[in-house]
Amino acid sequence: MDQQSKIHYKGWEIMPVALPTSDRRWTASCDIARAGVDGVEVFEGATMQFLRETEDDAIAAACDEAIRQIDNLIANPLVRLA
Repeated sequence: MDQQSKIHYKGWEIMPVALPTSDRRWTASCDIARAGVDGVEVFEGATMQFLRETEDDAIAAACDEAIRQIDNLIANPLVRLA
């Protein structure tokens, strides 16, 4: 996946980042962002790091977690990510 790739989900953008590890596996995490009246609100490091055998698997795990985070924020907008 291109490092500039974004996934759109329910008005949010999911921005995955994947990097190879020294043991030939991959680690990935996601930032999430949304545009609001005050500008773009970015939650950096919204997911933990996911270590997988392939880049696609690492990105998929991180994006699944980002989707859960977004769904939680939509369900309770007063809660913010730590």
